[in-house]
Amino acid sequence: MNKANIIYVLHILKEYSDENHILPMRELIAKIKAIYDVTIDRRTVYSLIETLNLLDYDISTYEENGKGYYYRQRIFEPSEVSLLTDRIYATGFISQSHTNDLLEKLQSTLSVHSRKKYKHIKTARTNRKTLNPELFWTIEQLDEAIEKKRKVRFLYYDYDVNKKLVLRREGKYLVNPYQMVNANEKYYLICNYDKYDEISHYRIDMMKELEITGEKAKPLPKGFNLNDYSNSLVYVFDSKPEDVEIICDNSMASEVIERFGNNINLFKIDDKRFMIKLYAPPEGLIYWALQYLRLCEVTKPLSLREEIKEIIKNNRYDVQTFVQEDMV
Repeated sequence: MNKANIIYVLHILKEYSDENHILPMRELIAKIKAIYDVTIDRRTVYSLIETLNLLDYDISTYEENGKGYYYRQRIFEPSEVSLLTDRIYATGFISQSHTNDLLEKLQSTLSVHSRKKYKHIKTARTNRKTLNPELFWTIEQLDEAIEKKRKVRFLYYDYDVNKKLVLRREGKYLVNPYQMVNANEKYYLICNYDKYDEISHYRIDMMKELEITGEKAKPLPKGFNLNDYSNSLVYVFDSKPEDVEIICDNSMASEVIERFGNNINLFKIDDKRFMIKLYAPPEGLIYWALQYLRLCEVTKPLSLREEIKEIIKNNRYDVQTFVQEDMV
């Protein structure tokens, strides 16, 4: 017996069969002949499929389904592939070339028949994709540096008005890396400079030419809560967190939970309103509050409330906005 026969059978079943496309024995044998130019008799195929099942490859047989054979052991269900495909398309920090590579790998876990539903799907907003092809390599390097507790150097970029990535400053940043966090559909590195105690964060998709140094990383400042800081990155800003209170109409409940998560503290005020309390950098909430101006009112801290008032008064549309003392 050709030792490769079992691989041929497994490959054909993986590629061309599923619960909706069951291969009769004659068709299975014909595909092996057409693709590999190998002739296998029925008795051999029976034996090979029995061996594959003994090796924990879940293959449905004729005795079970009354039609033929199909490969049942998929890493992902089609619904899971659909969900992951949507998320990959929507994620801006993954470049278009990496998006295509990931989707090809993801969809290869399905049969050729199931893959057809994705043939004509394209992202409508490729302009949101990062232009930095080093992202995944950078993440791997940072993971190694954090594990080994070593400092890293990298160039850091911003977009200019010509839509090009340009250096934020000459020379490389040298930081102590502590953790990577996914927030706001972007990856951030939480880190620290030697001469400061403050913690900073940088977008990983804006880093290039990252290198792991031989220098040992400085430990986190004593008493610093890395998890609290990571959670605060949903607000993006570096400023010091404060206690914030916002009164919202009940219609805002879904938006609040989706924006701040299920752990957000909600307090019923009356039948029409509720209050949210959180500990976050106030600057990160200004534009969220302005977006829902008719439905939300910031009550604490007073500095945030006053800043929102000033933004409304000094709007660029030259509209005279009346702001009452007790309203935002």
